[in-house]
Amino acid sequence: MLADSLHTRLPLLVLSVSFGLLSVGALPASPALAQGGAGAPAAAEPVAPEDTARDETEMIVPSELANARATMRTFLEAFDPQKRPDGEHPLDRAATTLDLSAIDDDLRKTQGRELAAQLKEVIDRTVYVDFAAIPARPEGNPWSLEVPGSGDRPAGTLVIAPDETGIWRFTAGTVEQVPGMLQRIRDRETVEGVTESEPLTLAMWIRSRLSPGLLEAPFLFENWQWLVLLILGFVGIVADRLVVAAVHLTVQRYLARTQEALDPDELRKALRPVGWLVMALIWWPGLLWSGLPANTLSILVVTVKFVVIAAAVWAAYRAVDIIALVLDQRASKSANKFDDLLVPLFRKSSRIIVAALGFVFIADNLDLEITSLVAGLGIGGLALALAAQDTVKNLFGSLTVIVDRPFSIGDWVVVDDVEGTVAELGFRSTRIRTFYDSVITVPNANLINANVDNYGRRHYRRWYTTLSLTYDTRPEQIETFCEGIRELIRTHQYTRKDSFHVYLNALSTSSLDVMVYMFFDCPDWSVELQAKERLALDILRLARELGVEFAFPTRTVHLLPESKDEETDSESDTSAARVGFEEARHRARSLAAASGPTAPAKPEGHSGAD
Repeated sequence: MLADSLHTRLPLLVLSVSFGLLSVGALPASPALAQGGAGAPAAAEPVAPEDTARDETEMIVPSELANARATMRTFLEAFDPQKRPDGEHPLDRAATTLDLSAIDDDLRKTQGRELAAQLKEVIDRTVYVDFAAIPARPEGNPWSLEVPGSGDRPAGTLVIAPDETGIWRFTAGTVEQVPGMLQRIRDRETVEGVTESEPLTLAMWIRSRLSPGLLEAPFLFENWQWLVLLILGFVGIVADRLVVAAVHLTVQRYLARTQEALDPDELRKALRPVGWLVMALIWWPGLLWSGLPANTLSILVVTVKFVVIAAAVWAAYRAVDIIALVLDQRASKSANKFDDLLVPLFRKSSRIIVAALGFVFIADNLDLEITSLVAGLGIGGLALALAAQDTVKNLFGSLTVIVDRPFSIGDWVVVDDVEGTVAELGFRSTRIRTFYDSVITVPNANLINANVDNYGRRHYRRWYTTLSLTYDTRPEQIETFCEGIRELIRTHQYTRKDSFHVYLNALSTSSLDVMVYMFFDCPDWSVELQAKERLALDILRLARELGVEFAFPTRTVHLLPESKDEETDSESDTSAARVGFEEARHRARSLAAASGPTAPAKPEGHSGAD
């Protein structure tokens, strides 16, 4: 859903603008540079073969950085297109002669270019370089050049010295002093014999076109740099608001086309990190090419990188919520309930993945040692495995539920002694909402071996009840009443028509019991209750119309007078019993013959024992 064209292409557009700003700094070197840019004679002596040295570790020292003279020659010839290797940027070539070890790795390329351009201006305003005056020994003391300032106080000192591998470069101390030295001698003209070059970086180009008042640095930065920071802040805030409004409108139109609805406030909260991300992406290239000091720029860029990563993680986290909401709406409209299980798992697993990746990116941005943490986890892996065995069991339990699908969201289930409807399935546990509205959390590991009775998977909902009639009810009334109930079952909307039983089932102590055994064909419990109520009320109405009365537990006690002649009474009772038995048998055979068969014929060979 959130992969709408504007939403996905806007960050790419911002990156394109950023790279466009970066390319502005890559202005071509002026062909008017004379002899290496410092007036060095074209016939200057070449570097001798012995200038290439090897240290004890057999590391090869490049010939262009083998001594002070070669380093200065490499630096100045980098600005001469006739002597520079084809396809190589002059500032990248010149930056190889600078010791940038004190600068953050992510800023070395940008700051190396800026410092190389500033160092070129310092040299052009200080001395006409004579390569012959610079020693060409691979060993020896560092070479230095004092840059005069105003009055007796020098502006600084340029030092070329070898490092521990024998490579000669402008020292880290010199690199750190270059911006201050250029600030002190900015009003000085280039020395005689040196052709003034065009600005090679965006910051240098801006400085060349500003008034002296904007180039002053009363506090930390130059005035124009403070102005650039204010402009960047304003542009970033405006871009934030515009992007959020545009993406919000685009997403709303998309949802309107797909006939899906989301809370506008929730959508606006979800798009909030997108605006922060765009704002930080605008600040990043602006800071890189603002010409700020390396130490300050390093802090600002690390901060902006942190904002970019945090905003990206936040935006991804919110995007998961929006996608999950849309999927949840679609799942609620579908007849299949399996997707109701998958949507919560998708939401939780995606959040975990986004949070884990965000932690790794933020830790890498802050230069935290992730490898040592992973190694520590490897050493304690056994203890961690033992401690997390229940978690692993629960995880496999959730996978079992997904694969086996013993229930779906909303099903009425009985798991051991827990009964209710399934509310949510997670990685560790399943939440069941009971019928008294509490929530019971069942670990998924228990579902592997538990007996799950899923009432939600029933095709039909059984109803078994007993109707107790009074003993004064006539048999004809009972037969008529039972047949009337069967007809009610046949005609009702939510009853199963092919399987039901309504019969006089028992002669209880105080009632004649009619068994009603039937099934309801309805989608949920609510409809079942309504159908059951309607059928029960119709049965009561039928009983009233037929004059059938329902019994309740009673007991009748008959008091008989004492007999005077017990012997005579006993003989007469025995004689009457014989006559009564014969009469009862005769009437029973007559009734059976008159009523006919009431059950299917008994199959051949059936013994009658079930």
